[in-house]
Amino acid sequence: MDTSPERESPLSGTLPPMICANLREKILPEEIPTSEIVIKSRKGKSKADILQQVEPVREPVPLHPLSITCSPDKLLFEIKEEVVVQRLWVWNCCIRTIYVHCCEIWGEKAYLGARWRCYPQTRFHLAPGLMAEVFIKASPKEVSPIPCACAQVKLAAAHKRDHVTGFFAVPVYVKFLNHIPYSGEGRGEGE
Repeated sequence: MDTSPERESPLSGTLPPMICANLREKILPEEIPTSEIVIKSRKGKSKADILQQVEPVREPVPLHPLSITCSPDKLLFEIKEEVVVQRLWVWNCCIRTIYVHCCEIWGEKAYLGARWRCYPQTRFHLAPGLMAEVFIKASPKEVSPIPCACAQVKLAAAHKRDHVTGFFAVPVYVKFLNHIPYSGEGRGEGE
């Protein structure tokens, strides 16, 4: 049996005998001729020529933008004792069909004097140029702590069923006629 030192290590046969990081010959500074070094000048160039103009980043433009039209463009509720129902018409101005979903009334103050419901509660399909009705129902509470409020009816729209790509808001102005001021309201500081 041969017991040479090369056979003892299993890796000794696979590795090269010497690893060299740089395979080129080393050049010493004395070997470089100074006549080959050329300094380029910047004649006739200013800083403005050197700096490149950066183009502004353009906003992405959708291929099929969403657009709807609502009538009336703002809603006014005067709430006293009876339930008030108002109608909002929504038209599809897009060239493609869209799905619209009413996301109820957004505005915390409006909920202090009334309970709000919007119908239909599910999304509805709107073909180009067609109209749909959204009903907003306000049920007054016995007494309102505030005289008026501003809110919004939010409408979510999308070209596909599950991917909402646009929100639209219709302003709602509410006047609570069942408002009873509390004892400190309406008085000035000097009285």
